[in-house]
Amino acid sequence: MSAHHFWAMGVAGACLLAAPAAAQRESSPILRQAFQLAPADGCFHYQGNAVEFVGRFRAGSYVGVTMHTLDAAGLPVPASDEQRIPVMDAPDFRVPGPVSWFGPLPASRAYTISFMPTAAFGYPGRVTICGRMVPP
Repeated sequence: MSAHHFWAMGVAGACLLAAPAAAQRESSPILRQAFQLAPADGCFHYQGNAVEFVGRFRAGSYVGVTMHTLDAAGLPVPASDEQRIPVMDAPDFRVPGPVSWFGPLPASRAYTISFMPTAAFGYPGRVTICGRMVPP
């Protein structure tokens, strides 16, 4: 092989190695927020870009979650435009109303709360997570 072939193979190899690195730079890391419920109201209140919320709950607890996407002025988008749907690694507890409820939780441990669709990731939001030991 000539020096030109080695050079061409080196350039091609460098491009192949650079492609995954560029792809990794384009995707944003998942922002995770640890939390504890405030003793005063049994809730955690957050405003920002986090996508996952991780906190400990006791077995038998019920968890209520509300999420609102914020517009450029920092105000909640109209309810008709809201896309965030809270999800949790726990059973759903269905009740009418704007709060998403989960429970009763099967074990005392850390639980993760997030939302879908992923298209809403990276946009600021307002989140309230509340815990209680009786059904809503």
